[in-house]
Amino acid sequence: MKKIFTILTVAATMFVTAQNTIPNNSFENWTDGKPDGWFIPTGATMVQSTTKHSGTYSAGLPSPATGNRTMSPTTDTPVVVGTTYVFSGWYLDNTSTARFRYWNQFRTATADLGSNNAQGSDYSVDSPEWKFFSAEAVAPATATVARPGLRVYPENNTGDGVILFDDILFYVKGTMSVSDVASFEKAVQFNTVVKDQITFRLPAKSTVNIYSTDGKLVSSNRVENGGSVSTQSLVKGAYIVTVDNGANKISRKVIKN
Repeated sequence: MKKIFTILTVAATMFVTAQNTIPNNSFENWTDGKPDGWFIPTGATMVQSTTKHSGTYSAGLPSPATGNRTMSPTTDTPVVVGTTYVFSGWYLDNTSTARFRYWNQFRTATADLGSNNAQGSDYSVDSPEWKFFSAEAVAPATATVARPGLRVYPENNTGDGVILFDDILFYVKGTMSVSDVASFEKAVQFNTVVKDQITFRLPAKSTVNIYSTDGKLVSSNRVENGGSVSTQSLVKGAYIVTVDNGANKISRKVIKN
């Protein structure tokens, strides 16, 4: 029992160094139709939506008829040269008239450096489900700030489609906060009473470890969303399963029948 407690305690104490720099990152606070702490492009009418990933609200940014629109925090984030930063969050693209790319810039006080930015190379694909995005990059030489942005574009030569955003994070790699863990905990789903396999629903590819109750590592696998880990060789009893995506880690007890 001591080893089980130790494993769970490690997972629980990893979030003591809260480093998310995005203000109002879950879009719970609004003033005059706009999320507090965010720059909204001229001409964009924001949507305060109750279709959310967590909390009460998400933020909906409509696409323009041409070009693009980018919403970003009103204050740029100071960065340290040579440090790796993670830009992540959740989006819902359930419209055929808009698409999305995450769009961070590392900058000096006056200009985009145009290199080593954590920016999406692909557009979002229509889906009725919330999707997770995550990218990392090293702050290049002369960078003083980062400007993480959420950029929408017209799709099928039509604008005014709305992309929803929630739980947006920007942080130094290897750190996390209570809210990060809570979001990851909610997103990770798998059966805890098992027979032949454990099937996972994950926000991103993760490392799945299975431990015996005395703390011995039984198996370790890299698992994609929708993937499974075989438990056929395990004897009946209790185990601890950890899921680690490199930034967040959660642990749960499973029972093999």
